Parts: sequence; structure tokens; C-alpha cells
Amino acid sequence: MGSLLAPHCWRLLGGGILLRLARWALANDYGVEVPSQSPTYKSMEKQGNKIVLTFDHVDGGFRPFDVNEPRGFSIAGSDRKFVQAQSKVAGPDKIEVWSEKVSEPVAVRYAWADNPVCNLYSGVGLPTTPFRTDDWPGVTINNKQ
Repeated sequence: MGSLLAPHCWRLLGGGILLRLARWALANDYGVEVPSQSPTYKSMEKQGNKIVLTFDHVDGGFRPFDVNEPRGFSIAGSDRKFVQAQSKVAGPDKIEVWSEKVSEPVAVRYAWADNPVCNLYSGVGLPTTPFRTDDWPGVTINNKQ
């Protein structure tokens, strides 16, 4: 664990978390009309060998960070085996996801890992919320507490 005085911690707090908290307070406690919610998964539609995802709260469209294409998506067929997927922004609130390894996709996940590599933000700088389109049991389903 690092120190709160480390430069990366100040960037996180000052540029990310504190900004998001301020937006939330302004919108929900003070009635200021400012985007305060991250893009969230709404629905999916299968189109051939691709899945098109639709999102809520995509203020200003999508803005991938660092590179032009969105990263952090995985896709699976009916065998339930997820593989890394390619993706592209397909509209102001849509992302298209596919993989050459999955000819008949049925499910998509985004940022679904312990330490995900993901880069999809709204136009106002809020990160897309991790999600999955499936409800398949996870690897920890039989773990006891």
C-alpha cells in the first residue's frame, strides 16, 4: 500500500474520485443540472456475429482513453468461455463488440476482472461502470463464508 502523499494518489483523489463525488453532490443535493452518473449498461442486441450494447448516462458520447478503440470487453458463445473482444463506438450510446473466436456470441462482459484493463469514459470524463450481460454462476458460487 502506498502513501497518500504519493503523486498517483493525488491524481486519483483530485482528478477522479473527488470530481465524481462533487458532481454527485451538486446533482443530487443541490439541484444543479450536471452529469453525475457513469455510463451504465442498458441492453444488448445480437447482430450476426456481433453484439451491440446500449447504455444510459452517456453524456457527451463515449471517449476511450489513451487509444481510439474501447478496451476491456470480453465475449462468449453458448459454451460460456469468454475471450478478449474487439470493440468500437457505434453511436452516441452504443458499443459494438465481437471476436473472430466467437461466431455466435451470447454474452459480453466489461471490466470484469480483479484488475481490469479498461478505458471507456463518457464525454464528460466519467468511467463506464463494469457489467456483465449474463447471469451464469461464477467460480465462487460454492464457496462458504
